[in-house]
Amino acid sequence: MTHENHHHAMTDGGSGAGYDGRAAADRMIERVRRTADEVGERFPLYADPATGVWTTTRRGSWTGGFWAGLLRLTAARTGDPADRARATATTRRLRERAADDTDTRGMTFWYGAARGTLPGEPAEAAETAETVREGAAALAAARRPDGSGGEYIPLGSALGHGERGTTTLGVDAAAAVISLLARAGRTHGEPGWEKLAEAHATAVLTHCVTPDGTVLATARPGDPAPAGPAHPGWPRGHAWGMAALTTAARSLRSPAPVFLEAARRTTDVWLERTGGTVPPWSFDDPTGPRDTSAGAIAAETMLRLADTLDGPDAVRYRRAAHRLIARLVEDHLGRPGPAEGAPPAGALRDGCYDMATGTAVAHELIWGDYFLLAALLRPAPTG
Repeated sequence: MTHENHHHAMTDGGSGAGYDGRAAADRMIERVRRTADEVGERFPLYADPATGVWTTTRRGSWTGGFWAGLLRLTAARTGDPADRARATATTRRLRERAADDTDTRGMTFWYGAARGTLPGEPAEAAETAETVREGAAALAAARRPDGSGGEYIPLGSALGHGERGTTTLGVDAAAAVISLLARAGRTHGEPGWEKLAEAHATAVLTHCVTPDGTVLATARPGDPAPAGPAHPGWPRGHAWGMAALTTAARSLRSPAPVFLEAARRTTDVWLERTGGTVPPWSFDDPTGPRDTSAGAIAAETMLRLADTLDGPDAVRYRRAAHRLIARLVEDHLGRPGPAEGAPPAGALRDGCYDMATGTAVAHELIWGDYFLLAALLRPAPTG
């Protein structure tokens, strides 16, 4: 494995966190490689915390882009042609998901194809670019008016949302939707997609963020009927909202300052409610199971927010991110060891998939792995 690149997460970043980010990233990459060998052409979803055995899906569900993204992070890190080939093949298999009526197509095609580049042949890059274009076009075709002159991409009818999903706005995929439409719009000469990215970000800010900085997981734009449980106490939904607003502030061609202000406001609420530690699955259940995947999303988002700012706030958010990463690495990331039944090395355990149904409430989650590895490999700021 090569280590030519140096990353700010390889030390404590001035935070006093004191974790070994390089070793943690290496453990995670080896876990990715083992997982790839185990799952073959299926997509891993969540893994048993003791055995490391994955529950998989054939087509990737809403998380397929995170698996492809993990393979792409691994290939970019190692430079190994075999890793690159596996990542490219997995990205290719995402293309059929363009037909699915769900906003999580943003996640599929952003994390699984558009975000980051692989050191490979031009033909691979061209194929990935076409995959990105197809995903963005399908997503843009799902746009609908929000009742006040704007537009947004609804949850969609797939993944059990049904007809209600076609008029419901959600925060989970919002960062990926904004990123994908903005990037693809510029790359493929579709300014309407860029405008839609800004409109979607505006809808999230307008309908899913309260004045005090609380993030609501869902809303019904233009409809007085409630969207169902808005989950204002859901840490992962709050982290998704932070990511969406930070993305809007960073990726739109002419972002309104209101997005950056909202990103800071929601991040400050996160830090106040969590104390900078790994959050519980619900703010209303502070002694309940943790959700490391929410922590990983928040940590990677805070690093991106810090890179957007200068001065004391940049330092504050970067230190908070490193403290949170330290807790994830030291307390929840599997270490090499001979003990039978020990968590697999490189597995980020203690993620809570769905407490309501009791599904994988203390497990390794594929998106948690993705965001922690992305945070560990994030390039250090320059200047």
